[in-house]
Amino acid sequence: MYTVFVQTIINGLLLGGVYAAYSAGFSLIFGVMGVVNLAHGELIMLGAFTSYWLFAYFNLDPYLSAPFAMILLFLFGYVVQKYIINRVIGQPHIMSYILTFGLHLMIANIAIKMWTQDFRSITTSYSGANAAIWGLNIPLARLVTFMVALLVTWVLWFFLMRTETGRAIRATAQDKEVARLMGVDIRNIYAITFGLGAAITGLSGSVMSPFVIISPEMGLEYTIIAFCVVVLGGMGYMPGALVGGLVLGVAQSLAATYLNAGVSVAITFIILFIMLVICPKGILGKGSVA
Repeated sequence: MYTVFVQTIINGLLLGGVYAAYSAGFSLIFGVMGVVNLAHGELIMLGAFTSYWLFAYFNLDPYLSAPFAMILLFLFGYVVQKYIINRVIGQPHIMSYILTFGLHLMIANIAIKMWTQDFRSITTSYSGANAAIWGLNIPLARLVTFMVALLVTWVLWFFLMRTETGRAIRATAQDKEVARLMGVDIRNIYAITFGLGAAITGLSGSVMSPFVIISPEMGLEYTIIAFCVVVLGGMGYMPGALVGGLVLGVAQSLAATYLNAGVSVAITFIILFIMLVICPKGILGKGSVA
């Protein structure tokens, strides 16, 4: 019984690491611009497909292709923000919801036209590999993704706190009018932020590709989970994405083990509802409710 419980907690933490990895970009974009990006899952999909095609044509390991996914998604996110989303910044929030939902539909349907609706997967020598420690099984691919989540959180914190661009991003998030008076190019900072969020999300899709099913229609599920994670951790609070992901992952794992798999899905929305009612600023109380 004890071994089952510990294995369940480990599985939940690794699952939470996956959630945190692809939710960090969502939290960053909302924290700076106040935009709930409903096309977030499509960025994950594009990152996963980048690794898939590089693996299929060049036999490049998904973890080695992750930098390519980051670069491509940064450029994609920068252009989309600068020339499309920037047009609705400052407008009522419903405008950004409609626009990003439109992007979600457009990107998904273009992907279907280009790559069909077929399900794809990347099979490597370590795709199903597990490390056995004290009778516990630890999936190696998920462990790597968990480490990536920790690394992404730390690198983002360092970037935002220790670099000039990071300080400009934080200033814009705190008070864009004052930042503009101090010489900050707000629109360019928004584009850089969205590009950075897209790059992180593309990286997550890339490192998840060895153990997820890849298809053009995979994005919506990830968008919903990312939203739940950042609400739990605190909307716009970067470390909160890691905390929210781990809490949600452990809760789902415990529900799946001691109740049933169907309940684990419902648990996500039950926790979300409770958090929105009791603590809308997230578990750590540092999120935005604007």
